[in-house]
Amino acid sequence: MQKEETTPLYKKLIEDLKKLIDDGGYKKGQLLPSENDLCKTYHTTRPTVRQALAGLTNMGYIIRQQGKGSIVSEPRRGLGILSVRGVTAGVGDQNLKTVILEKPVKQEWPKELFFSLSDVEQKAGCLFFSRLRYINNEPILCEETYITNLNLLRFTSRNLENRSFLKMLKEYYHVEVTGGEQKIWATVAGKEKGNLLKINANTPIVHMKRKLNTNVRDLNIYSWLYCYTENYYLDDFF
Repeated sequence: MQKEETTPLYKKLIEDLKKLIDDGGYKKGQLLPSENDLCKTYHTTRPTVRQALAGLTNMGYIIRQQGKGSIVSEPRRGLGILSVRGVTAGVGDQNLKTVILEKPVKQEWPKELFFSLSDVEQKAGCLFFSRLRYINNEPILCEETYITNLNLLRFTSRNLENRSFLKMLKEYYHVEVTGGEQKIWATVAGKEKGNLLKINANTPIVHMKRKLNTNVRDLNIYSWLYCYTENYYLDDFF
């Protein structure tokens, strides 16, 4: 029995057109096929096509001009750091390098965590580490991560350099993310994060506080992310 296709059609349009643009099928300044032509090609309706074109516009791939149509622009590169799949999955095939700033250590929870902790979490304490992520040799993302210290044997000896933290949790501990929440602010880098990201202290950055729930009761992941996005946009599908 074949698995039913669950991806909305407008997302398939977005991915197909993105790939054509990325691969040079449509170059900067060229027109995409008309809405009518896209409707015929994908056997769909005009609202679906317009939803896909709106997505490409938000990503910076096209500019829509009344009377002309959808014109290919010069897109910035996208980062899917909003995804609960993790940064490694969100970055995709771009050149990602991860440098350890602070190795994993056992410690008490910080006094101001922003999210509420359960009694079990409070008692167990946490494991903390911090990393700096480079994309195409540019420092883009500083992350500080706290995870509940529950049955994570030898976690402090694990090497988290140039590897996916979430994949490591699944491989060694059968821990998987099931959902979560995140809060996002626009702020400035400050001296410390500015030095790490190689930008001026007053440069605008994105600051995210995230809680990820897992399939293990009371074992949650809390991350503070600081992202410099001048050459990138943030994207993800929900």
